[in-house]
Amino acid sequence: MSDFNFLIESKLSQEQYSVLSLISRSAYEQGLNLYLVGGAVRDLTYGQQVVRDLDFALEGDPLKILRRLGSEDSSPMTGFTSRPALGSGEPLALEYQEFDPHIAAAELWFTNGVRVELGQCREDIFSKPGQRPEMRPATVFEDLKRRDFSINAMAISLHPNSRGLLLDPTNGAADIERRELRVLHPRSFSEDPLRIYRFLRLALRLDFTPEERTKNYFETALQNHVWERLGADQQGRELRAILQEENPARILKVLVERKLLGGLDKKLASARIAYDHFSRSRAAAQTVPGADCYLVNFLCLVEKLSSSEKLRMAKKVLTIGKVIKEVLSMERDAKKLARLLVSSRAALPHQVYTLLEKESHHLLLFLLVYYPQAKVQSRVKNYLTKYLPLRAKLPRAELQALGFKPGAKFDQIIESVFLDQVDGKIKSPQQLTKALRERAGIKEPPVAPDTRLHRPRKPKEVAKSKHVGQEAGVPSVNPPESPSPAQSSPGAKDKGKLSGKNPLAGRSKY
Repeated sequence: MSDFNFLIESKLSQEQYSVLSLISRSAYEQGLNLYLVGGAVRDLTYGQQVVRDLDFALEGDPLKILRRLGSEDSSPMTGFTSRPALGSGEPLALEYQEFDPHIAAAELWFTNGVRVELGQCREDIFSKPGQRPEMRPATVFEDLKRRDFSINAMAISLHPNSRGLLLDPTNGAADIERRELRVLHPRSFSEDPLRIYRFLRLALRLDFTPEERTKNYFETALQNHVWERLGADQQGRELRAILQEENPARILKVLVERKLLGGLDKKLASARIAYDHFSRSRAAAQTVPGADCYLVNFLCLVEKLSSSEKLRMAKKVLTIGKVIKEVLSMERDAKKLARLLVSSRAALPHQVYTLLEKESHHLLLFLLVYYPQAKVQSRVKNYLTKYLPLRAKLPRAELQALGFKPGAKFDQIIESVFLDQVDGKIKSPQQLTKALRERAGIKEPPVAPDTRLHRPRKPKEVAKSKHVGQEAGVPSVNPPESPSPAQSSPGAKDKGKLSGKNPLAGRSKY
């Protein structure tokens, strides 16, 4: 049995785990049982390295959680802004919510870029195949049994008393081990035609094969054209899910081959799709920290459509007003920014940084996909891979260690030093410390003299050194003159002292 507590902590990203902890705490404070369900549990059980979807099921009213999350930020949660930079230190908060009262479920966007679904445990009642079901509140086990495939009908308890407990009433873990897709009842595809598209998406992503009866149910649903019954909101939701896949082009090609794309949008089915731009988007996202290809993928999808059709598709797929505005202006904004990047206004690295720091990562990803010019590519990549990591290492601690207190002047010094680092004027730690001192007006500490080389020796040490030198046979530094024959003769020394004269004075050479 897998340790799901360990898997949750190790496999979820830091941002995902923060959101999970926030929602879990809110549910516990409201006395509600919360479960992680669907794709996340499947991916954890299957051993996927990346957990794509975070779906939560709640035994109770989700509005209690939404009110609790919204109370942490008094601003209205009706807008959308770009994801804050990693390490920005901004507190986690709910940024946007879209609540569907018909099924008591909400799509939530958080300020760290994580999107989740939170819904009440329910049982679906289909009065007519292909139409939205009526729902009634249910237990978590009833909720799991109404889902699409057995591999998606598992849950992990997040309540503190049972945290990490796996619930698997339809034996989905065994199907994961067999790498099979299995629906839970014969009417699955006809009651909810979206499952046709979900079936193809999961089969391609996971490389699973359909269980024999499931394959027969699928083919029967295709023959009956049940996919033509989807409403516009259902179509938009499935297109959104496709664009969030790692390889949307592969799925779209299969839908075109099977003539199923018209079930999601008739106009789109007759348009040419730029498949190569999806692969460029996926490759470019590797250099953009925290990038989400979803919005750029949408533009790849509608690239060949007219402006009016792009607006219609944006309303259908993106749904959020501010997101629609951002995406539809992305082409114009990117064109303007590309012109600036190849101009003299971006000749120096710090000018490139100043130009790009205020732009969303979605726009930078769009530039990497649609503007192959060498200058545009290199300057955007330098900003993402060099300047942003350098920004994360601002020398605040170093300046404080020099005794300079934080404030307006402090921030100015840090900013000026950072821009010089970007331009390559400051490279070594010594240059950085020197620049911080100069701009803060802090003098260099006086250099203490090295007393080890110039310390005067005591008389005893001098005598000792001479004695040691003589014993070792080393000549002294100032050797005494050799005594003259007169000085060496007996009595010469005393005679010289009595006369007070030089004993050699007046001496005949004979």
